[in-house]
Amino acid sequence: MKMNKDNLHIKNLKLKTITGPNLWNQIQPQNCRLSVDVETNFSECSRTDDLKYSLNYASLASDITKFVKKKENWNSLNNLSKSVYDYVQDYKKSIKSLEVSIQNENLHARTNKISWCYGNRFNRLMINDLKVMTIIGIFNFERVQKQTISIDLTIESKNINSCSFPIKKIINDCVTFTENSDFKTVEALAEAINNIVAEIIDTDEDTIVTVKVMKLNAITDTDSVGVSCQRKASKLINAHQKLPSTERIKAEQPSFDNETVTNGQNTVYLSFGSNIGDRIMNIQEAIKILDEHESITVKNISSFFESEPMYYLNQNQFINGCVECQTILTPRELLKAIKDIEYNKLNRVKEFDNGPRTLDLDIIMYLDSKGNQIIVNEPDLIVPHDKMLERSFVLEPLCELIPSNFEHPISTEPISKHLSAIYERGNDEDYLWKVIPIPNHNKETEKGTRFLKFKTICKTNEFTAKRKRITISPTYLMGILNTTPDSFSDGGKYNTLEKQLDCIKVMCQEHFKLHENIIIDVGGCSTRPNSVQATVEEELARTIPIIEQIRQCKELPQDKIIISIDTYRSEVAEKAIQVGADIINDISGGAFDSDLFNIISSHPNVAYVLSHTRGDIATMTKLTSYDEFTGSEGCEFFNEEEYTGNNLKFIRVLGRELATRYQIALSKGVRRWQIIVDPGLGFAKDLNSNLKVIRELPFLKNYSFLEDGTNNYTSFRNLPFLLGPSRKKFIGTITKDDDAQNRDFATGSIVASCIGFGADLVRVHNVADCSKSIKLADATYKLLE
Repeated sequence: MKMNKDNLHIKNLKLKTITGPNLWNQIQPQNCRLSVDVETNFSECSRTDDLKYSLNYASLASDITKFVKKKENWNSLNNLSKSVYDYVQDYKKSIKSLEVSIQNENLHARTNKISWCYGNRFNRLMINDLKVMTIIGIFNFERVQKQTISIDLTIESKNINSCSFPIKKIINDCVTFTENSDFKTVEALAEAINNIVAEIIDTDEDTIVTVKVMKLNAITDTDSVGVSCQRKASKLINAHQKLPSTERIKAEQPSFDNETVTNGQNTVYLSFGSNIGDRIMNIQEAIKILDEHESITVKNISSFFESEPMYYLNQNQFINGCVECQTILTPRELLKAIKDIEYNKLNRVKEFDNGPRTLDLDIIMYLDSKGNQIIVNEPDLIVPHDKMLERSFVLEPLCELIPSNFEHPISTEPISKHLSAIYERGNDEDYLWKVIPIPNHNKETEKGTRFLKFKTICKTNEFTAKRKRITISPTYLMGILNTTPDSFSDGGKYNTLEKQLDCIKVMCQEHFKLHENIIIDVGGCSTRPNSVQATVEEELARTIPIIEQIRQCKELPQDKIIISIDTYRSEVAEKAIQVGADIINDISGGAFDSDLFNIISSHPNVAYVLSHTRGDIATMTKLTSYDEFTGSEGCEFFNEEEYTGNNLKFIRVLGRELATRYQIALSKGVRRWQIIVDPGLGFAKDLNSNLKVIRELPFLKNYSFLEDGTNNYTSFRNLPFLLGPSRKKFIGTITKDDDAQNRDFATGSIVASCIGFGADLVRVHNVADCSKSIKLADATYKLLE
């Protein structure tokens, strides 16, 4: 016959009392939480729903509170729990179990989770979440400094009359032992702590000790990992493990196939940083020296990022990034080579760890010629770098160079997930400024570089709960100055130097009311479809004089004016740079002049707008079908996930074609840090395609492509995007405005939409009105005032 059992539960009854000397010699009442399980029989109450048959839990809770208050000091936690147990036992019916928990407010016991459970069949002490610092782990980077672990202890005896376990001594001895220990595995530590506890307690044959050790910062995509072990105390006393010697245990060095390292081209990722002197020049010089080394070839370089100093905060901001190289050097030989660059070639002086430096180069990851990740674990060389997973200024640039599914060899989790975990901490200093270096033309300031700056954060959508990357830095305005007689909306309007300079002054006057800087885009050759192209001589005559005039004009604040030359010709680009241009705005993506990329690569402090188009000026309007891509195949990613679906066809084809031009640019020496992407509104696109460029811009900004059979990986992560919708035909088609000059109001609206979908720069004709649109859009979408 099955027996019915009924129970009454009181959970966490608040009490305040002194629990005695076994908890740090208390002299003031301590907050307690008391829980009671009473076995009873409420069948009659269930049947009649009559209160007279009910066990009054409110009255029981009140009576327990009064009972505890009668005594000032209960001498021990065990005594308190046993006394309450006896009181409830006499009060009514039988008691199943009882638990008393102590909150650690002024206890100084390293935990606020100490409890004693007293029942009719057992006596149990529980000490949970005891935080201790110790050396633990197999890798040297885990052994150079202590890390936090959490210990849970449970001691249970079936002898309910056993004496009180000495809580204070148990905690003190476990903490002292653990903080002076030096184990490679949590398993051995847990067993040793079990022995420590067994030696302290007064045991009988049936006393059970359970120890759980959790490693809180293990390199996995979890909160913690660990082990637990349960042993009979009587079996442990004679098996106590002595404290490890103070001499550090040398971690075992993982083996690797030395033949594949020394007999092939290995891939290595290096991080770089500088915060003394001309930071950009230091880094560029180091990259040049690396590439000139007979055993090292630079294959790819990340963007530049400006970051706050870490660890030692009283120093200048850093410029950080990563570089991918191929080398035949072993990790040890490579370390020697990069230290030679730091200390001998660039004269680094190291005053203390994590302090200011002219240049810092570190080996982040190393892959042998077969693609296997190499693990090195030596006192002065740890690969992968031991601190890489806690530094966004390492992982962010690294994630530009490696596919989203590239795994850390120890955690076996994608590097991109570790970066996401950093951002989920919500610390503002983890977010970096992406910077594009441009020349400094203000002779009154110190020499060096200026920057275009962009800041992206990860934000959770409050409606969808999905996280996405959004740019929160102010949008740059690129104001158009056409010096051509045949531009589609203002051709011939500015046909003298005087008119052109007056136009620039008005642009600046209007824009600086609301914004700190302006980009002036000077064009001398119309690129509207089917237009007759000016000769090189004509383009030079139209553009170079006005650039010179701008740079020589003392009325214009040179540090706030950025000059762009709208050209696809290498000769015009070179001359414009010489007289003061900061950006080359090329509508062809380098396709119209094979020498243009060579010019860009020879000026690493000049920005380059890589645009999308098809065909040429005469044929682009006929090439508006984006049904399929006919180039190389490979894996595509949006955000951090591999893409295999059939939707987003347009943006995939557009992304793949941009990726092709991007890879060609890199092969010619153009650096990633120079590149701004323009998807080419109005170029080889019809009405629907232009609108898709704007609507699907978030996907394009997060697009990446890994080409089959090669290591060619293209990621648009962190690349700024420029959109130029101003007065374009597709706007007039929608608004029924045939005259381009009547499209300014609509342009202001579409500019705001572009910013809402993620544009970082916008190119416009009407600076005065669009400055206001940008200001409003930044306030609305980026929360900038």
